[in-house]
Amino acid sequence: MSDKTKSLLSQLPELKDQRNKETIYQNIQKKMNEPAQSRTKKKKKTPWVIPTFAAALVILLAVLITPGLFNQNDGPTNLAITEESNEKSELADHSAASENDSQTENTTEAPSDSSNDLAANTTIVKEEDPPLPKAEAKFEQYIPALQQTNGESVVLSYPDPESLLLVPISFKVDSSKTMANNIQDTLSTFDASQYGLASSPLVNATFDVVTEDGTKTLVVSFEEPGDSLSSNESIMINDSVQQLAASLNAEEISWQTKGEEGYNLGNFGPADTSVNNKPSPYYLYETNTKNRFLVEGPSLQGEEGAQLDVALSQMKEGSKEATWYKPAIPSDVSIYSFEGDGSEATIAFTKDSKFQSEEEALQTIEAIMLAASQYNYKTILFENTGFDQIGNYSLNEKLSVPQSPNAVTIN
Repeated sequence: MSDKTKSLLSQLPELKDQRNKETIYQNIQKKMNEPAQSRTKKKKKTPWVIPTFAAALVILLAVLITPGLFNQNDGPTNLAITEESNEKSELADHSAASENDSQTENTTEAPSDSSNDLAANTTIVKEEDPPLPKAEAKFEQYIPALQQTNGESVVLSYPDPESLLLVPISFKVDSSKTMANNIQDTLSTFDASQYGLASSPLVNATFDVVTEDGTKTLVVSFEEPGDSLSSNESIMINDSVQQLAASLNAEEISWQTKGEEGYNLGNFGPADTSVNNKPSPYYLYETNTKNRFLVEGPSLQGEEGAQLDVALSQMKEGSKEATWYKPAIPSDVSIYSFEGDGSEATIAFTKDSKFQSEEEALQTIEAIMLAASQYNYKTILFENTGFDQIGNYSLNEKLSVPQSPNAVTIN
């Protein structure tokens, strides 16, 4: 209590009872001798005039003193009140926010009508455009291979102008026609000169494909006997028929002259009726029209023909005897490893291998796959090519070997 407060309280009047001791004692005795019930009924409030006045004066002084007390403690008291008020306000706001959140959550979880149920349970699916078909890979010089298709295809061969080699060309067949008609129509309509090639040596022959006792046979008939053929002409005709029979999966060849069995290939004598399945390395040939084709080199014989490594080595080195065969694997590209397992293979190029263009990479990859297909490999995974995508090939996954080389479409 402050000194000022003590001073004010000390000024209050002194309260004393003016009755003498005897009077007070007699009154007490008298009260004690009365029965309890009588005292209860006759009890009346004693008018305490002076004490009441004193109490009123104390209250008046308290009213006068209280503002001074509040002024002395104004800072701390106001701060405490403010903090308490803020705390109450924050609690109220938090409570209100919680109540609102609860109401919102309840409103969200509890749908108001059936239309809201339908909207909540309906998923809007954006209709996507159908995927566009992949465009055929087109390059300036290289003619890409024919991809695996559900329909049949046929390979017809065309020699270079000097008849030093044969270029196999792949054509899709028209399923509404017989295979014989497809072959004949292609030979009569395809203009090989636009690619810098000569006419097919089979242009005057007729064809048929027959199956007897489960054996598929290619029948080829010539109007003139082949006794007078030169060695080079004989080789061109024989190799053209062999490539055609292989593309048709024929097991035998029936050589005929004017519809009769038998045909001679010049000094080589009677043509062989078996289909040659010996593997060959693939090389690159460029015509005078700057078109590049994959062509087969001489067949590999004996032990060297049993290993794909031998074919791949020759495809990189080229042929010293036949300079018209260009390496199918560029000099700046080397194979680091080859792993084969059944019909699957993995071929990794060295890390410093570098293709000059996508076109060069494509012709190399297809040459390797076509060579590998002769060893019954169906899929190949290439590593360290430097490309993720070339043409229709995704090089991050296993590739299916092409069906046949140099695909051309007749317009």
